[in-house]
Amino acid sequence: MKAITVIPRKTNSLKLQDVEVPSPNSHEVLLKVQRIGICGTDRDIISGFYGEAPEGSSYLILGHESLCRVSETGRFVRGLKKGDLVVPTVRRNCPENCLNCRNGESDMCVTGHYKEHGIKGLHGFASDFAMSDASFVVRISESLSEIGVLLEPLTIVEKGISQTFKIQQGRLKWKPEKMLVLGAGPVGLLATAVLRMRGFEVHTVATRERDSLKARLVEETGATYINSKETPLSSLEHKYDAVFEITGSPSVALEAQALIRVNGVACFLGIYRQQQQLEDAGAIFTDLVLGNKVHFGSVNANKSYFVSGAKDLVLIQKKWPSLLKRMITRQKEPEDFEAAYSPESEEEIKTVINFE
Repeated sequence: MKAITVIPRKTNSLKLQDVEVPSPNSHEVLLKVQRIGICGTDRDIISGFYGEAPEGSSYLILGHESLCRVSETGRFVRGLKKGDLVVPTVRRNCPENCLNCRNGESDMCVTGHYKEHGIKGLHGFASDFAMSDASFVVRISESLSEIGVLLEPLTIVEKGISQTFKIQQGRLKWKPEKMLVLGAGPVGLLATAVLRMRGFEVHTVATRERDSLKARLVEETGATYINSKETPLSSLEHKYDAVFEITGSPSVALEAQALIRVNGVACFLGIYRQQQQLEDAGAIFTDLVLGNKVHFGSVNANKSYFVSGAKDLVLIQKKWPSLLKRMITRQKEPEDFEAAYSPESEEEIKTVINFE
């Protein structure tokens, strides 16, 4: 079968190669991959920034965002059958089976010894066929056969929003009204849609022009789009109940601090590779203390967020029928893998590789 692979931590090692079709054990499912989505994590692995091959393998099959159909089930698998449309989760429990992992929250693993498909220690889904432990596979509606590949990035939103509310409701009586989303990539657009669907006033900030596709998709949900080149964050008059920082820019993350109102919360969902020197750390921490503010980070998502995300995808599709399809701005075949993993333009939102 065809598989898109890299040698982890080695630049210029991306290639399409023939590998054996895996065979599922009694608790696994063999998946016929339909589509995979590409994100910054994939490009970081290709650049050699990180990544880890499975034990005994010299290469790593890429792809953690996927949409698949069940091709074959192990003899002890229940609740899944051949042909089911599914999305496998990304992370698997640590071998120590820590408190969080054994309670279904591998996304909160305390040992750091977890494995992740297409990222760390497990082959991904950028291949004709792939394998997964059946207990980490979520069946989704057939109505999502074209856009179900967006479920994995949506789960990042599902977790971030859920954790935000759990934190706030655990410490005070909280009735939020205004939300700020920093970034209008796939995760930012999905966050905007979910927050609007729940009735919040949402402002979404990005650097694209007001007539760009990203701006139009934001405004289609009823949110307000802000071009940060025209309206710098420092000039925003609004104070927000919650800020979701998704850009991965340290300077933007620092500015987010000033945009939270008293008793507010900031959820950080980006990966911050650049270095940023703090000019006045004291002022930042003083504001945090005097405003009873919360900052927290969130990464990955467990199966429960895939389940809730699958429901929200259906609701988003019903409310804004063309929104999710328009987020997929480029589709490629596996043979065009080099072009697929190279950013096309500033208007790119989500690139998908079709294995169907």
